[in-house]
Amino acid sequence: MYLVDVRLESPAHLSPADVRVLLSEAARPGDGVEHIYVQPAPPSAGGLPRDTAPPLDVVLFLSHLTLTESERAADTVLRRCTTGGLRFRRLSTMPLTLLVELLALEG
Repeated sequence: MYLVDVRLESPAHLSPADVRVLLSEAARPGDGVEHIYVQPAPPSAGGLPRDTAPPLDVVLFLSHLTLTESERAADTVLRRCTTGGLRFRRLSTMPLTLLVELLALEG
């Protein structure tokens, strides 16, 4: 399983729940999307331009065996959601096992 981190930048003021539904509806069985987590992005140092919705950070949990397959599937799901001015930007991808190991080191 891989985690794909994505940032949503959009003029639309969408809640994390709205984005989760949007991505869930865009995902197809072959995309391997197991779970979607959405939260507000940390505030940027410069602030936001007027009339701009705060960005949201999204994590897609994908059940593919390779990094390449996971990134390709995530990009496909995100492309299905780019109507209406939504702009997704993939930030990073990592195996779930690596995340677990990193968290164990912190604790």
